[in-house]
Amino acid sequence: MHTPSAILLAIGPLALAASVESLLSRSNATEGLSAEQCCTRLKGVLDSSQVLFPDSEEYDAQEASYYSGEQALQRPACRVTPSNAEDVSRVVRLATLNNCSFAVRSGGHMNWVGSSNIGEDGFTIDLEDMKQIELLNNSNTVAISPGLRWADVYGFLSPHNLHTAGGRSSGVGVGGFLLGGMCKKIKSVSATYKLIVGGISFLSLEFGFGSDNVVNYEIVLADGSIVNANESERSDLYWALKGGSTNYGIVTRFDMATFPLTEIWGGSLFYNATLGPTFYEYLVGFTQRLSVDPHGLLAPILAWNAAEKDYLIWTPNAYLGPEAFPSPLYDGLQDIPTIRDTMRITNLTSVTDEIDNGSPGGSRTQWFALAFKANAELPWDIHLKGDEIFRPFLSRPNTSWALTMQPINVGMIAAAKNRGGNPFGLSDEDGDLFLVLISVFWTDPGDDVDMKGATQQLLKWSTDTAKERGLFNRFIYMNYALNTQPVLESFGPENVDRMKKVKEKYDPRGLLNVWKGGFKL
Repeated sequence: MHTPSAILLAIGPLALAASVESLLSRSNATEGLSAEQCCTRLKGVLDSSQVLFPDSEEYDAQEASYYSGEQALQRPACRVTPSNAEDVSRVVRLATLNNCSFAVRSGGHMNWVGSSNIGEDGFTIDLEDMKQIELLNNSNTVAISPGLRWADVYGFLSPHNLHTAGGRSSGVGVGGFLLGGMCKKIKSVSATYKLIVGGISFLSLEFGFGSDNVVNYEIVLADGSIVNANESERSDLYWALKGGSTNYGIVTRFDMATFPLTEIWGGSLFYNATLGPTFYEYLVGFTQRLSVDPHGLLAPILAWNAAEKDYLIWTPNAYLGPEAFPSPLYDGLQDIPTIRDTMRITNLTSVTDEIDNGSPGGSRTQWFALAFKANAELPWDIHLKGDEIFRPFLSRPNTSWALTMQPINVGMIAAAKNRGGNPFGLSDEDGDLFLVLISVFWTDPGDDVDMKGATQQLLKWSTDTAKERGLFNRFIYMNYALNTQPVLESFGPENVDRMKKVKEKYDPRGLLNVWKGGFKL
């Protein structure tokens, strides 16, 4: 286990520490500094090249790289680019002592305004320069910095015939995926349309959520201290960070369990949308059979294909072994006729790259999460209701929506518990679940009111209908949630109380309230 890289906090460098103290002592922490003053002070505790202002090409390039077109329009007073934990510590300490509002970005893939960017009243910490990676503990663990994307991680692990429970799309960032908030816009090989993937790993049915496979967090706390959190050291913080969002500190390194993996069977299957009821019926049986064989995952996405002016089912799929249609898990899948089939014996990186192979972000977008008991009828009814709600807008340029279904079976819930548990509040009693992601896309700012209103309408209808049919589960998956959804409350009052106690312990003065975005306790 690495010790925290806490050189600054333990012994120095003395000159820099004195400089930081001097800068901090000049302000009244109660009143705070203006955003411009905060940015000026940041130039005194970081290299000046690490503080980017709106008149620089580097600033504009970072702004343009956000997934959400709306987030890209936010213009912070400056952007800072730390390269290590000590840099992050200096920034956090200055911000919390001077009431400087800030946002944090890892991959920048969250959809709602302010989730990982901020306006002119604050600054943004961009972790893109933190890209260290190494194998630890005889290759049983990989240490990953938050500025990496899963393509970097998989490319590093592949020569060692190893994998970890990361994103299903190579282009997703590490930090948000593991702490809450990842997605990717995809262009299919056959036609351009926008879809959401990410969040749950191809390894999740056997090993739990991505955060269940973090064995150690290196984190900068509200006071700037750099510490480790794991099962034996700060175990309360370790548990809370698995659903922590922006409440506890900035994670500067994730140590994740690795798993041997060579060849798999994977790729994509495409179907006519009229087969939706048949496929959802198949998905119910597939989810049940995961208790016998947890090595496969398929997640059908029923999306509007603007090019064809019709819907299409796209199913990214992987089985963690070099066997096509393994029985009993995939029994019956061959009987459902495909439009296109890219399934082959390959490596998992090839599949995550295929999923990622598409267009960049830039759309205005909304999505929401919903969980309910595995059921074949409700997903199709949500699709029909969504088509009714969104049909009037689908003729507008670059407008589309998609319904993604993902299984969370009892084995995945048990795997999470066996790996130390998490705050999500799921239990064996919940049974097999479907996790639903609704994603909506448009480009015209004039359509904001219509599209956001339509999204809320479908969210309400879907939630109410799931409750009426006795299928509703309170769990709201953070990575897919809309900012108006009560994500943390969905974890249950006991877990929320426990998370609040952890926050009070590690940030008793509420210093991290200056960190905007995410889901707050």
